[in-house]
Amino acid sequence: MLSESALYLTGIFLLFGGLVYVYFNFFEVDKKEDINADYLTGLKYLLNEESDKAINLFSDLIEIDDETIQTHLALGVLFRKQGRVDKAIQLHEYILSKDELPEKHYFQTLFELGENYFSAGIYNKAEDIFLKLKDYEEHNEDALNKLIIINEYFGEWEKALSFLEELDAQSEQNYSISRNHYYCEIAEMHINNGETKSANQFLLKAQGLHTDSIRSEYIKMLIDLKSSQNDSAISSFVSMVNKNRIAYILALPKIIQSLNQTDIESIDAKLTGLLNNDPEAHNYLAIVAVMFPEIKNAVIEEVIQSFIENQDIVKEIDKLDEDYSIVSTISNRLSQSMRLILNKKMKSEYKFSCKKCGYQTIAFSWQCPTCKSWESSLPINFLKAI
Repeated sequence: MLSESALYLTGIFLLFGGLVYVYFNFFEVDKKEDINADYLTGLKYLLNEESDKAINLFSDLIEIDDETIQTHLALGVLFRKQGRVDKAIQLHEYILSKDELPEKHYFQTLFELGENYFSAGIYNKAEDIFLKLKDYEEHNEDALNKLIIINEYFGEWEKALSFLEELDAQSEQNYSISRNHYYCEIAEMHINNGETKSANQFLLKAQGLHTDSIRSEYIKMLIDLKSSQNDSAISSFVSMVNKNRIAYILALPKIIQSLNQTDIESIDAKLTGLLNNDPEAHNYLAIVAVMFPEIKNAVIEEVIQSFIENQDIVKEIDKLDEDYSIVSTISNRLSQSMRLILNKKMKSEYKFSCKKCGYQTIAFSWQCPTCKSWESSLPINFLKAI
């Protein structure tokens, strides 16, 4: 069975063969010639799954003119699909160098050249091309999508937002989830610069766009902590946890490190309530204890101590320890040491997995690097692995 590339190239041959047939039968009746033997050779290569040889043969076979440009464009796409981007760039640049190239063919070729640069990771040149193409109706939507992806990659969130809003204004698709996260990204940048007033303005724009998200509440929590509104920050944390347990990992360390003694008692009471109502909370607090060994908190230390006591070797000691004194001493003395040891071991462990595509990462990201879905990361219980 022919491969995808072979089928694609066969289509190119058939397209050009049809053009040759029409030309000789309807425009040059008196100049019929036999079909070039190279086409038969190329077809043989295709049937034998030797598409590289067929491509090399075909790329040298014809000169570009109005009748053959589509064939050459398709050939350039095939080069790109096979990873031969340099060859695709060379071919599409050659087409653009043609004098008096029709406007439609010019923009079509320019778009393919932009795709080549994008595939090769030459984003500055790709961006320049897509900036031109976004004003051309036929390529407007594709160009805007590529500009959004490029600016997401470089963390240029305000530029990405402007392109997204431009796309949103002319598309029936709902972009509220992406807009929510763009506003939150920009708000977080302002928070990091100490500009809480500006951050709050973007937070207000984000709120209500994606009600299932915890991102807006997370940003509100950060603003509250900066403004010493600790009760409000704790309330945001509890609300986040009830939606998505990943909040234990993302938000709890920031809260504990920011609170005074009175507020610590408040968060301890909240954590105790969460532990009583949700058995899974124990696993997440154990993960927090290992990921952030510098955190000093009675509830978290009690959870990690319980985790140590439930390990097989400690359970064996427990069988010989009638008054529980040995186990208690071991777990009390080793809890902090174990946190540090486990922390070192978990450095290279995957900690998050995308629920959409399954991609695993060591560090958390609001957007999956692979499928680009937002807020799709789930914690992996790496403690089981180590």
